[in-house]
Amino acid sequence: MNRLAVLALLALPAAARAAPPAAFLDAHCVSCHDAATKKGGLDLTAPLDAAGWVKVHDRMAAGEMPPKTRPRPPAADLAAAVAAVHDDLIAAEKSGAAKDGRTRLRRLTRAEYENTVRDLLDLPGILLQADLPPDGQAHGFDRNADALDVSHVTLARYLEAADRALDTAVATRPRPPAVVKQRVSLANPHGFVAHVLLHGDGVLLKNKQPDPDFPPAGAHEHIDQGAHERMGSFRNGASVGLFRPEDESFHPYFNEFVAVYPGRYRLTTSLWAFGWDKGKVLPARGTEAARLSIVQLVGDGRGGGHPSTVLGYYDAPSLKEQLHEVPTWLNPRETVGFNAASLAHAHTRGPLRAMGFTGPGIACDFLDVEGPIHDSWPPLGYKRLFGDLPITRFDAKSSVRPPSRQPDRQQLVMGKNKADPVEGLWTVSSTQPLVDADKLLADFLPRAFRRLVSADTRKSYVDRVADRLKANDSFEVAMRWAYRAALCSPDFLYHVEPAGELDDFALANRLSYFLWNSLPDDALTAKAKAGELRKPGAVKAEAARMLTDPKAQRFADDFLGQWLKLRLIAANDPDRKLYPEFSKYLQDSMMLESVAYFRELLAKDLPADYLVRSDFAMLNERLAVHYGIPGVSGSGVRRVALPADSPRGPFLTQAAVLKVTANGTTTSPVPRGAFVLDRLLGRPPEPPPLNVPAVEPDVRGAVTIREQLEKHRANAACAGCHARIDPPGFALEEFDVIGGQRSRYRSLGAGDPAPRGTIDPFIGIGFKLGPKVDPSSVLPDGRGFKGVGEFQALLAADRDVLLANLARQFAVYGTGRGTSFGDRADVAALVAATTRQGGGVRTLLNELVESKLFRAR
Repeated sequence: MNRLAVLALLALPAAARAAPPAAFLDAHCVSCHDAATKKGGLDLTAPLDAAGWVKVHDRMAAGEMPPKTRPRPPAADLAAAVAAVHDDLIAAEKSGAAKDGRTRLRRLTRAEYENTVRDLLDLPGILLQADLPPDGQAHGFDRNADALDVSHVTLARYLEAADRALDTAVATRPRPPAVVKQRVSLANPHGFVAHVLLHGDGVLLKNKQPDPDFPPAGAHEHIDQGAHERMGSFRNGASVGLFRPEDESFHPYFNEFVAVYPGRYRLTTSLWAFGWDKGKVLPARGTEAARLSIVQLVGDGRGGGHPSTVLGYYDAPSLKEQLHEVPTWLNPRETVGFNAASLAHAHTRGPLRAMGFTGPGIACDFLDVEGPIHDSWPPLGYKRLFGDLPITRFDAKSSVRPPSRQPDRQQLVMGKNKADPVEGLWTVSSTQPLVDADKLLADFLPRAFRRLVSADTRKSYVDRVADRLKANDSFEVAMRWAYRAALCSPDFLYHVEPAGELDDFALANRLSYFLWNSLPDDALTAKAKAGELRKPGAVKAEAARMLTDPKAQRFADDFLGQWLKLRLIAANDPDRKLYPEFSKYLQDSMMLESVAYFRELLAKDLPADYLVRSDFAMLNERLAVHYGIPGVSGSGVRRVALPADSPRGPFLTQAAVLKVTANGTTTSPVPRGAFVLDRLLGRPPEPPPLNVPAVEPDVRGAVTIREQLEKHRANAACAGCHARIDPPGFALEEFDVIGGQRSRYRSLGAGDPAPRGTIDPFIGIGFKLGPKVDPSSVLPDGRGFKGVGEFQALLAADRDVLLANLARQFAVYGTGRGTSFGDRADVAALVAATTRQGGGVRTLLNELVESKLFRAR
């Protein structure tokens, strides 16, 4: 067999080549892997690329090739062949003949861009990424240069985003807007809630009794809305009690308040729960939960809007008011939405409406809004752009062009302006514009570009300001041109990293975008300027500090969202007939569990086997009920100890993971098994052949997925891969589409009546119990298990495998590149160092940021 046919695409220099394995391949491999046979799709007589030879190396190293059904080669010959391929692959990477795996120039992702602008200009709630084109993915993450191209559309969107950010950051008035203190109710003449009150899906309450001014809707529906408006029934201070949660046609919000000015606001609401029995207020069944969200209004606001950001879920105790204070950022045209989240979709539209209904309700006494709140004026974002330069009235007789703004920029939402107006047009002024421009840019550009900026680079931006001043722009307009250009420049949009070992600034940036998804703060930048980050232990110390900062929540959200594919959790809604208990509250609780669990792993430095097996879970009441775990009350997520035989807790069995690995109707061992191999074990299966149809589980209860897969595996092209994929998937068949544990499949056809179990008594059950679930299987190495618990024990025993995979996932996410064949030794060293210290997840992260993998490009 020709050596060139073996390693042709590696194109190695002769001096770099190890002893050729051609004779070994001819003797033991080619008979099954030639052009005619091509078993497993592999032809060793044709050129293979580096990725193909990595697979050959791994199969030989694992003892899977040659197969055990053929005569085994001498161990020394096999070891020599593996070593030869290994050496050739390493040499190919070093020579550059193969893709070297080093981090290439890459731009900011949408999330990184938004967070960077937010932190740069102190605009913590500005919305930018939704209007930017979606990022691609490579190696499981969107942070790889291969996935982050730039087009003219992308650049146009960056220009729009830069303008929006500058519009928000530049102060347009000499004094701050007056702080509004406003108490609003869900009941108002023009809101959705008024409509449901009239029809009996809610009631007005005073002193925890039905409001005499607005009695509950009864047999003849309510008197007309106009009459109540004239009587002031909606403005008499009554509390609103709802029996109905949000749904596709009902999005309640506090529409008497709309944010006029962007800024920080303080929200305070009073909530409590009650039981309702045909007009009587009774103690509640327990603590209920309501959700507050930010709602972006559309049109004139009368058409309502949809929640864009969940602020949180808040407890409503039985007949006892509980105050909740919620600090947040609001943009113009945003208000606050409300959802009686823990309630089921009860039916109150019977003949007697509310007076014929018995069931739970959630009461909201009021929402107090205070803001915008500014610690200083002008705000920090303005000072980052214009320092201490004054805001003065623009001279209308001046010949220079003024700033182009809407009247007082945000002067009106829905045709109203309740904030104090400032007459005239105001602008930033300077008596020595080019001197001030140079000073301002000397501060702004290094902060925006995340590194030192040369005098020549700064001068190019000052020259831009000078050109705009000569074109008769005002100083503010000229500076905006410079800032806009900076925010759309490659220096801002791209991670600038030198080849080889990273310098202090590049290392600060890599660490900050790893743990914060944003630019370094002043403390980290100061360490970079002082040249301290490359000292032993310095990066580890900074990582410890940064993980305690609230911005580290971005790392948990974004890393888990991509690694475990949790971004896809809302990609489909479960079939309502099969899974009537599903709700947005349950789905949000799933996400909260996963993120809280990850943060607990880091905080407590728990070993990697906690990825697949645990003695605790992070739960709130909604999720605990779903899992069948008693004793948890309220909407807050907290650590809950589990019984010894509980499979709950780890990522492997969390409802969020189980939901994203299923479709809205059925589960299949194939996607779940592939997910476990790829995301948790780092051993992704080969993609399926193009001509083999997918296996679709039967929801009519006639045949099990196991029976279908047995027929599927009869295809020789499928059997090998399914021997690896199916066992993990069969173990997870113990859980349904929404992560509930089961012993039988749900069916819309044949089957037995389903017990209610933990399903809310106000939810109708239309499904049946179909065939039994069989979660047993055998791994390719012969180890068998009877259920998910035994499978968890088998996975947990391979701690080094779990650690190695997590090390690769951290490295890919943190560096923006895939790990190469040559990185394997570094990954192994990380695992060994972590294992010596107890095998903790936090230890692994610490070892990574101090390693060559992280510190070199």
